[in-house]
Amino acid sequence: MALDIRVNRDLCMGSGQCTIYAPKTFAQDESTIAFVLDPDGGTEEEVRDAISACPTGALSLAGEDDD
Repeated sequence: MALDIRVNRDLCMGSGQCTIYAPKTFAQDESTIAFVLDPDGGTEEEVRDAISACPTGALSLAGEDDD
């Protein structure tokens, strides 16, 4: 089952950390803003590492964000 990954595109500053930690899950658009390429592209550990590495907190898993 795919993880329900959230990207807050308003918070994303385009650092690319998500693409380093989970390159099969995340990509960046032409403005370097992150998006989910494939929610099944990496392991849960890789996705959680990418979320932790995000400097702006733009990434989260549904039900685990602070909203």
